[in-house]
Amino acid sequence: MLLHKISHFFNNLELVLDKFFDTQKNFFYNVLERIFIYIFRETRSGVFGLFNTPKMISKAAKRAKEDGYTGFDCLTPFPVHGLEFDMGLSRSRIPYIAFIGGVLGLFAGFSLQFIAHDQVITPIFSYFDGFPNFRSYPLNIGGKPTFSWPAMIPICFELTVLFGGVSTVIGFIMIARLHHPFRPVLHPSITDDKFCLWLPSDSAVYKEDTAIKLLKELGATEITRVSPDGNKAIESSVES
Repeated sequence: MLLHKISHFFNNLELVLDKFFDTQKNFFYNVLERIFIYIFRETRSGVFGLFNTPKMISKAAKRAKEDGYTGFDCLTPFPVHGLEFDMGLSRSRIPYIAFIGGVLGLFAGFSLQFIAHDQVITPIFSYFDGFPNFRSYPLNIGGKPTFSWPAMIPICFELTVLFGGVSTVIGFIMIARLHHPFRPVLHPSITDDKFCLWLPSDSAVYKEDTAIKLLKELGATEITRVSPDGNKAIESSVES
């Protein structure tokens, strides 16, 4: 009986924690979507077509944009230059993250050196110094002032690069949701030699028959329907 109560308690606790953290996660991703406009969307259900060349996928992306499809994606084995503009995506805002991180790094590098060389933090008590490692290095070398900013440039530069680089990587991982290790694979050839146009079922003008017709018109070598449960059904396949 006691074990049953304990198990019931932890099950309820798990439900509460799941609900709490799901709320925080959804809030965070909503903020990301509003700030950065576009982030990766999971491939739940819809239709995708495979193409043989970068030129064909670029043409398909332009056509999908012109026809009013929203939230569609292009999956390619290597970067196709200009594809994001063919899809109608605006310029990435990751550089803003890098800039903000760099500014913070510059400020941190300057502040750490300034505090270390100048006694800008006063002791908490007259008989006790609460910040000895921050304020006990007013070094006078060769008669130079303790605040000699040219000597601080290398450290400021290094921390600017460090903070900017780390912020860029973290920002990219969060926006692209790369921290999700397992994702449904639409087709193994997408990472090999095929180019994929994915039309999700929640797109603004999505109709399955219309989407399949569009992919056929664009010359897709293979068209596949994906159901919400992840099952795939090949609609048509053409030998390339």
